[in-house]
Amino acid sequence: MARLRILLALFFMGATIAISISQDILMTIGDKEITLDEFERIYNKNNNSITTNQQTPEEYLDLFINFKLKVLEAEKLGMDTTKKFLNEFNSYKDQLAQPYLTDEETREVLMKEAYERMKKDVHVSHILLGLGNQPTPEDTLERYQRAMQIRQRILDGEDFETVARATSEDPGARINGGDLGYFTVFMMVYPFETAAYELETAEISMPVRTQHGYHILKKLGERPAIGQVKVAHIFVRTPQEMSIEEQTQAKNKIMAISDSIASGVPFGDMAQKYSDDKNSAVNGGELPWFGTGRMIREFEQKAFALDNPGDVTDPFLSFYGWHIVKLLDKKEIGSYEEMESTLQSRALKGDRDRVKREMYLDKLKEKYNYNLNKGTYERLYTIVDSTIFEGNWYPGNISGEDDVLFSITGEVTTLEDFVDHISGIKRKRVRMPVENYVDITFHKYLEDYLVAKEKESLPERFPEYRYILQEYHDGILLFDLMDQKVWTKAVEDTTGLEAFFKKHRDDYMWDERMKGVIVSADSTADLEKLLKRSSRIAKGRWDEEKLNKEFCENDTVQCVTLEEFLVEEGRNAHVDALNGKPGTGKVYKKNGRNHFVILKKIVAPTRKALDETRGQATSDYQDYLEKEWIKELRNKYEINVNSSLLSQIE
Repeated sequence: MARLRILLALFFMGATIAISISQDILMTIGDKEITLDEFERIYNKNNNSITTNQQTPEEYLDLFINFKLKVLEAEKLGMDTTKKFLNEFNSYKDQLAQPYLTDEETREVLMKEAYERMKKDVHVSHILLGLGNQPTPEDTLERYQRAMQIRQRILDGEDFETVARATSEDPGARINGGDLGYFTVFMMVYPFETAAYELETAEISMPVRTQHGYHILKKLGERPAIGQVKVAHIFVRTPQEMSIEEQTQAKNKIMAISDSIASGVPFGDMAQKYSDDKNSAVNGGELPWFGTGRMIREFEQKAFALDNPGDVTDPFLSFYGWHIVKLLDKKEIGSYEEMESTLQSRALKGDRDRVKREMYLDKLKEKYNYNLNKGTYERLYTIVDSTIFEGNWYPGNISGEDDVLFSITGEVTTLEDFVDHISGIKRKRVRMPVENYVDITFHKYLEDYLVAKEKESLPERFPEYRYILQEYHDGILLFDLMDQKVWTKAVEDTTGLEAFFKKHRDDYMWDERMKGVIVSADSTADLEKLLKRSSRIAKGRWDEEKLNKEFCENDTVQCVTLEEFLVEEGRNAHVDALNGKPGTGKVYKKNGRNHFVILKKIVAPTRKALDETRGQATSDYQDYLEKEWIKELRNKYEINVNSSLLSQIE
């Protein structure tokens, strides 16, 4: 991906522009026609208001033709049919298609539905009959029938709470009789939430299937959404194993705390000192914002009953202990526009995302006239057996293999096609009822088929997608062919590079350079005495060995070093300070050592050796190879331009 981004950035710089619909042929290159629209779109992208090097269409034409010549040559060489190209291009294509393979209408419907539900809190009781992770059709039917029997008992007059305590497999039902209290949107799985909001008060639902099993719901009421509150609290724990004496002490403690707050002691100070909720105590008892259904019922009721920030409850007892709550702030739900970002992040995840996907697939089925042969499909349940989970299933001879499994826009998929698909997956699978495996695998197979069909239609329906896809296609080809013909060739063709360099020797020259030596000495060396040796050092009469014998206290440690230099002006400030006059520069400190420069002489301009300028020479050789290659391509392919159309571009 990185290499393509670099290449496209080089050629297709600029912001996206409005797409025109002109299909007039501006030019032909070989047998390829190029429309005015294509040229104008790319020209405008490279010549917009932020482009530093503005060009007229006529000036830009040569660059565009060179690009198209290279792409055409790559196609003629079959580079767009190689496995490497197809893998890379199809990967980009899949990424590019994703934003177009969504159903914006369904997305908007789900978001608005969630917002409307957000305006109400609902109060529901339920009975749960659980199902395992992969129930068989028989298990599912048995549970459904059992749920219908329980529902009928309630309709016949039995008390819902009593029946819930006796039959529900939700562990909490033994305590609360199935009563879930008030809740709002996003707090329950989507099918459960939908049933709760769609029921009338006192109505008993049909069995509702979720990933947990079958539910029977009774709606106990609904109210306008109470919004959210932010509170601080003080908590004194009273676990069940507490003695009566300890419970009395806990009550006395919370009452004393309440009296202190009433007399003016800051709530936060009391929370920090006395609250058993240590997580919130460090923040003065402050809790995050919460809405209905997030706290135990007693706590929620007391918190929402407070009217004004600063109001404090009397101490109250819950199952867990004693509480005092102070209201910090209160807010209602915002407008749809204010809540839109929250809705986008929450209304399109989990169950809702699956619902959105299924609604999208249903639209594709309708769009492409999907028709399933149910009789043929049910044969799969008898053809597939449990060896499929070991990865060694073999279907054997299938009579009626030409039977149509489904059709889409007249295209037929047979039973054999699908059997070949699942038998070709030679790997172990998680065991489940065979019927479930068939259903899951077929659903994925059909989804992929429909999405692929939709993907095929994108270039025709979305011009901007078609153009970007073409840019990716051309960009990959251009990169690969340029790498082959220019970039890698220039690096690997040492003979060609040397011949090019020899022919252009005078293009690679050193400017006038300064030759000398940098002397470095540590603090143990006599610097004044060392400076007096400058002329001898410059003449080469004193080398490092001789200097270290004279100036170093420890003959095993080098205290003076010499570093020769040959540099152009501007490369070393200490050398430049001598203004080209041979001699000794000023002493300067670097890395804890003393340094000074001795300029020996000025060296006249000379030619560079190849190794001294290989990077620049290689780059120039690449430019040369590209220009020569373009000449060949221009001779190879006929180019015709409609100049009158070109002049229409502003």
